[in-house]
Amino acid sequence: MNNQETEKFQRVGSFFFLLLLGFGVGLPLVAALIITLAGGSFDVGTFLGLTIAFVLIMAFMLLLTVAWGDFTSFFVKRTAKRIDELPYNFNSSFKSRGGMLFIDVENGMIAFISAYNPQEIQVFSASRIERPQTFASAMTGVRFVFYLDGKKITMYTLLSNRAVSLKSGMGAEAVSKADTFVELLQAAKSRAGMGAK
Repeated sequence: MNNQETEKFQRVGSFFFLLLLGFGVGLPLVAALIITLAGGSFDVGTFLGLTIAFVLIMAFMLLLTVAWGDFTSFFVKRTAKRIDELPYNFNSSFKSRGGMLFIDVENGMIAFISAYNPQEIQVFSASRIERPQTFASAMTGVRFVFYLDGKKITMYTLLSNRAVSLKSGMGAEAVSKADTFVELLQAAKSRAGMGAK
């Protein structure tokens, strides 16, 4: 195993939980405290009521942003700037709500920055990839899926809140893009199997 290669894929990192705690609990507590103190005196009932209300509002907002992969997109982009420091030629990349994928076909390597572990670039031999394939549906969107160390990774090339015809320009382009990345993953896996260095 290359010394740059990640031993075990971690979809979710501790930083993600710290962010959730900070935004989901810390921020509402501070906001409730400021508003309570702005009233001139500290009232426990007011403080607790505001805290609960803010936690519920923040929990709903976090649920939406986490589900759409927007919660950590800033950190994913910032981490992605370090990709060139690695000794590989990652010349294909794709960003989706689940994270960012980089492929080096020539060396049979991939790198992945999970939206739920956004401060870490995880690097793997493409030989660890299983079952890359495209899934296309007018109702549920277009995506390519693969398994890494047995864990499913889904990368959407088209995700919409309305049905999109797969024969339309947008639909056909999304399917083509998903197929392209499936082919790149298969090529990298094949190259890794040949003992790429």
